[in-house]
Amino acid sequence: MSFILHAALAVGWLTSAGPGGTLAYVAGTEQEDQCVMVLDLASGRAVRAGRGSRDGAPQWSPDGKRIAFESNTDKGMGICVAGPDGTAPKLFGASHETNMNPRWSPDSRRLAWVVEDSEPLKPGLNVCDVESGVETRWGGEKTAALRPVWLPTLDLMKAMDPSEQDAAAAAALVALKDEADKDGALVAPGLAGAPGKLSTEIMLVTASNAVPMLPLLIKDSDRYVEWCVEPDAKGQQIAYESNDGGNREIFVIGRRGIVNVSNHRAADWNPVWSPDCKWIAFESFRGGRRGVYKVLVGTGNVTAMDAGREYDCWSPAWSADCKWIAYVSDRSGSPQIWAAPAAGGAAVQVTKETGYALAPAFQPKAKKAKESGK
Repeated sequence: MSFILHAALAVGWLTSAGPGGTLAYVAGTEQEDQCVMVLDLASGRAVRAGRGSRDGAPQWSPDGKRIAFESNTDKGMGICVAGPDGTAPKLFGASHETNMNPRWSPDSRRLAWVVEDSEPLKPGLNVCDVESGVETRWGGEKTAALRPVWLPTLDLMKAMDPSEQDAAAAAALVALKDEADKDGALVAPGLAGAPGKLSTEIMLVTASNAVPMLPLLIKDSDRYVEWCVEPDAKGQQIAYESNDGGNREIFVIGRRGIVNVSNHRAADWNPVWSPDCKWIAFESFRGGRRGVYKVLVGTGNVTAMDAGREYDCWSPAWSADCKWIAYVSDRSGSPQIWAAPAAGGAAVQVTKETGYALAPAFQPKAKKAKESGK
């Protein structure tokens, strides 16, 4: 039986009560055979879109036409781009030993990802034009950063007033804005400190500059460990994890300044914005096990989506219409994709893979490509 047909039969067909649209995920029995799959939720048919060689979490382009993901090659971990049915695959990153965490630019034309070679603790950021294959290092050669994400707009950056900074910070901010206006900008957790005392802080990154973000917003900003930086779809709010306050919490930078929106004694992490920019889905240990929750950002009201005492749930992903949250759960024995109505209600099992299913990602609504990545 072919892998494609096997996957199609392994997926449980959903009733009309389940989510619609298209879902990408990773399926496998072990790391070596992990493959990106794409599932039509209406028909229950899943097709192989990946290479099946340690494929990583799929990232949809904003126009919904392509998927990017990590994949193993004979030269190391590379970045693969393919159509939702696996057509027209392209491999990038041959000049580095390790390439990981790809993210698309707003215009679906470029990818940013992390590159690493033999030197430890020196991850850099590369930006690649997908059509030409030309890769460039961003942020300067000394910048060490992880998990880059494109700013959909420059609204937050433009709201930062250079006149409120000291001379050095003002000059850096002006240079950053000028370059961002031309080529766009990334936000990423940057490594700071010496080996043995390393931490991370949020960095604004352009083609040749990288500047810590929080000191531009808070005078005498203390350094905490920041991670998992995620702008909303409008580029007007940024969610991130931080140990500010003593344990892992989710904070949001926006019109109200910087707000702790998860605010619980248990660890909270992995913020994922809803497409309408009103909600954040996240993971938390507040129920005693790893569970999926959502918070209404404007009020801080937290609701449990799926948090059982006998199983774990993780990796939330919003549907394009904001009506469903997909996630991974081992409630049926092995990790599979489940989905719950965002407004509340019974969860449904989306996949029934022979091995496991991980890293769900809904295909976004088709958008007309912008003229630039700014």
